[in-house]
Amino acid sequence: MRTFKSIFLSTSLLTISLLVGTACKNSEFLEVTPRSQGDSQTALTTAEGIDAAVNGIYDRLQSVVLYGRDMLAVSEALGDNAQFTNKSGRLANENRNIINNTFGTATASANGTGGTWAIAYFAINQANLILDNIGNVTFSDTSQRNRLQGQAYFLRALLYHDLSRIYSYDPGVAVTGQDRGGVPLLTVGVADQSKITFPARAAVADVYKQIYSDLQNAIQLFSRSNPNAPAYGNLQAAQALFSRVALYNKDYATAVKYATDAISGSIKLSSNSSYIGGWRAPQNPESLFELQFIVSENIGVNTSLQTTYTTLVRSGDRSATGGFGDLVPTTAFINDLESEKSSTGAVLDIRRQLYELGTTGRGTAFIECTKFLGKNGTINLDNVPVIRVSELYLNRAEANYNLGNTADALTDLNVIRQRCGLTAATLTGSAILTEIYRQERLEYAFEGHRWFDLKRTGQNVVKAAAQGGGLAYTDNRILAPIPVNELSTNRNIVQNFGY
Repeated sequence: MRTFKSIFLSTSLLTISLLVGTACKNSEFLEVTPRSQGDSQTALTTAEGIDAAVNGIYDRLQSVVLYGRDMLAVSEALGDNAQFTNKSGRLANENRNIINNTFGTATASANGTGGTWAIAYFAINQANLILDNIGNVTFSDTSQRNRLQGQAYFLRALLYHDLSRIYSYDPGVAVTGQDRGGVPLLTVGVADQSKITFPARAAVADVYKQIYSDLQNAIQLFSRSNPNAPAYGNLQAAQALFSRVALYNKDYATAVKYATDAISGSIKLSSNSSYIGGWRAPQNPESLFELQFIVSENIGVNTSLQTTYTTLVRSGDRSATGGFGDLVPTTAFINDLESEKSSTGAVLDIRRQLYELGTTGRGTAFIECTKFLGKNGTINLDNVPVIRVSELYLNRAEANYNLGNTADALTDLNVIRQRCGLTAATLTGSAILTEIYRQERLEYAFEGHRWFDLKRTGQNVVKAAAQGGGLAYTDNRILAPIPVNELSTNRNIVQNFGY
């Protein structure tokens, strides 16, 4: 549990429409105000205030529109792993509507509610304010300063990468004639109206340059004082995030380097025998970075990951109905999980055990994902893994394949296959990459990777007509629209093509 749960209200860097409309009437919106007993004037001038401010960023990440739900569930809804059940009317026909309805929403308020764009920039502004002020704060020991400063850099890098992959084309796969650049970069905190700026969209290359810089700073600081993993940003998580970012950037040597560095860390790949149990534990033992929720932060039956993915309350118990099970695996996905069998016909892949038949309490029963099943002991309350160790092996495998190191790529691929109960593959040529992509799909399913993996590799979404149909990579809806409120206020921002 974090020491200080929620810290302060800050201006959103780009939700300027709110500022313009309310600043004169409500100057408190512009203040840096802790919810604890501390004086707002000293929130960023004391070690305690900085600590609480960092925890405030984690609170933002828990929002439904970030890692509370949408960064995971919307990616699955947009991709080809999942189908919607229409049991609650949520997440239906997502490949047609969700890009605009979720990621295209800008409305934000001082209490931190609003769309993905708005909440991400609220959190980035908090990181900026911390980094602007931490050098002037006295700490009892340097390790605390390094730990908190490292987390601010790590979290800003994570948020900018998330914004980039939602609103921009990924490096190397931009559609000619449709590319409008990256996202606006702001690295100075906004604490009052005098600091408000109206930046244009940065080039995608410049966004990645900033993310690289933030991660390099985080790694350097964490190497001096590493916070406890995985509840906070930490050295192994920063290295792992760097491997992910570099893979998106088609910077394969860097992806290999940081995946290798992270694999050597203290958190290791779970064994075959412990893998399923890890998903039933309050904290997944494979997590390098995992958002932790306490009971008062329960997102609830309408929008939690548990209710989104399953009707079950407990694994193996179909007598009690909890959630709605709005988003469930497609038949094709389940068939792929079951495709490798023993000589007696038994399914070899242990990951199949994470998908169970739901209840009939909300209507027709479907096979559902049970990775998020209230395992904290409270229904609709789960810690959310953001980065797991298994990603490192598949990142390194994909990067090594693209570097021509096919033997190394096959070795890492087989680490994941054999951990999951499958036999070692003996593949050559492009079949290696095809199987890497397949294992990425199966391993990360319902964790928010699938849509982004298809997008970063320039692949079409293949989806049944009953689920809204597929989506060609050249379709403009591959990118989310920049929220209209931002465009109407900041004339320097150019909207994405087709909106």
